[in-house]
Amino acid sequence: MAKILGICGSPRNGATEYALKEALKAAESVDGIETEFWTIRGKKIRPCIHCDTCIKKKTMCVIADDLKELEAPFLEADGLLIASPVYDMGITSQLTALFNRLRPIYLVHPGKLRGKPGAALTSGGTRHGGQEFTLQIIHNFYLMHEMFAFGGLGGCYNGGTIWSKDRKAEGAREDTVGMDTVRRVGQGLAEAVLVTSHGRAWYEKTFAPIKEEDASPLRDH
Repeated sequence: MAKILGICGSPRNGATEYALKEALKAAESVDGIETEFWTIRGKKIRPCIHCDTCIKKKTMCVIADDLKELEAPFLEADGLLIASPVYDMGITSQLTALFNRLRPIYLVHPGKLRGKPGAALTSGGTRHGGQEFTLQIIHNFYLMHEMFAFGGLGGCYNGGTIWSKDRKAEGAREDTVGMDTVRRVGQGLAEAVLVTSHGRAWYEKTFAPIKEEDASPLRDH
């Protein structure tokens, strides 16, 4: 089974969490996919203080808080689905802290996220309140970590977008157009995860032995 990890960047249980869970249900409708849900709600996640310990010692963030519980499932997932409400035309401060502190992945686990697909969801209180800017920030995180940014099935463009009218889950449910994009993002990401996970497995099986042989100091030239 391939796994999609859904991360909710909202500090409350509202439209964003509702939409993400619906997207994960759509993903699970695809054979061979299982999902896991994780939320920042109720978690203690301190911001990055730019101490550079991660760079100097090549270690994950040394701040001890609830972010530690996310590291293993984050690295093990075959695909990511990250959701955030719109806060001032961007993601929440909690999700920003999460992104900042996962930065040393490229040092500690080089290539671990390479070739994995990630998709984004967002909800806003107004129709044009910064949803696309918010999606782009999440996509930039994927691109920075050598992942594929997946926009969704036809018509989704660059992710799932909800107009909640500030009415939390009820508002999301009533936005039938938005919820259609949410579910198509979930389904499409699941299909992309199946393709890429099999592709990565084939690549590692085919080329890893060759790379290991090339690196051997005893190789006969």
